[in-house]
Amino acid sequence: MYNVFLYNAKKAAKIIRSQGVIKGSKTVVSKIKKKNEIAVTKKNVFKFYHYLLLENKAAKLSNRLGNELSLAWFIPDFGIGSGGHLNIFRIVYLLEKLDIKSDIYICGESQWGDSASVKGVIGNYFFPLKSNVYILDDKVDVNIEYDVAVATSWQTAYYVRSFDNCVKKVYFVQDFEPYFYAPGSAYSFAEQTYKFGFYGITAGDWLKEKLASDYGMVCESFSFSYEKDLYKPQEKRDKDIRRVFFYSRPPTERRGFELGILALNEFCKKNPDVEIVMAGWDVSEYEIPFKHFNAGVVRIEELSHLYAQCDVSLILSFTNLSLLPLELMASGCPVIINRGRNNDWIDPDKNMFIYVEDDVNEIVEALDQVVNKKVDVQILMDNASDLLENSSWEKEAEKIQKYLFKILEG
Repeated sequence: MYNVFLYNAKKAAKIIRSQGVIKGSKTVVSKIKKKNEIAVTKKNVFKFYHYLLLENKAAKLSNRLGNELSLAWFIPDFGIGSGGHLNIFRIVYLLEKLDIKSDIYICGESQWGDSASVKGVIGNYFFPLKSNVYILDDKVDVNIEYDVAVATSWQTAYYVRSFDNCVKKVYFVQDFEPYFYAPGSAYSFAEQTYKFGFYGITAGDWLKEKLASDYGMVCESFSFSYEKDLYKPQEKRDKDIRRVFFYSRPPTERRGFELGILALNEFCKKNPDVEIVMAGWDVSEYEIPFKHFNAGVVRIEELSHLYAQCDVSLILSFTNLSLLPLELMASGCPVIINRGRNNDWIDPDKNMFIYVEDDVNEIVEALDQVVNKKVDVQILMDNASDLLENSSWEKEAEKIQKYLFKILEG
């Protein structure tokens, strides 16, 4: 009986964490009213992790298929606003412009319905791809031949391991995904994929170095850029109002929401007139005592204007660097970021961002230095100018194109 109670309590806590206190509590109460207890559905581990048991198959094709390079991208299902999928679809789109053909395989069912519906969503909310879109269920039953099969997450790596209609297998790695979990089964399932023998193409040097040193993966890396037509300096309205931007995503633990609001609260006690602009998630269900604007999930077309209204930004990441720092700097907003190789790989001279330890007091001090104009942040902007001016996603796609040819040539 105690085990059942404990299971129910944990399930209730998980619902509240994922949905927020108010909405989550209502969901729990609704379940209790419906069955006089939290509905307990037996978890089917065998079905949920079926892909772990897919047969391991080596690539069976030995030569390139033709003049036009062909890729099969294996991706998890996605939601609107997914940054990881935005990067994947952006690279697919730019590679298409370089005469590289891609098809996309959704691993598992898609919330968007059939293949045609999924392609429509990708075109409406991401990029207008030429790619065919297919949906895989519990098997990798693909008869089309490709030059390269590309895994894009640890789950999809198991599908690619079982796919043999290709010449080479590549792992498009955007973050160190074991860190998404506490040490345990899921952590291990993710970690094992770095030992599959795939060629790694990583988002940045931190991942390249980590996968090479810890797992012996052969890796190449690309860098980050930003959409130059979207992110650019803009005039700040209400110049007398001081604002701090905070990337706020409570359900994404690696973005340090709790550390951030603790530091911001201490800062605002000393600077009560400063408004904190919070975007990335609807935080209305959190107790936030300081003056703030809850922007929630913002349309990508409106982000640069929002950034430009702020005097400084606080961006925390405990895994790989977010795309936001470059987008913020391009919009004229300097960045405070937590110190670590995972974040500073894009800033080799360590002079583009203000770096802080994962410490409330140090973050407060850095905010005070910038907001109260005790440091000249224009120096940071000048230091970032070369990178901002010379970087482009097109250049990064060209790097990936070269890597693909290099991998196929052995």
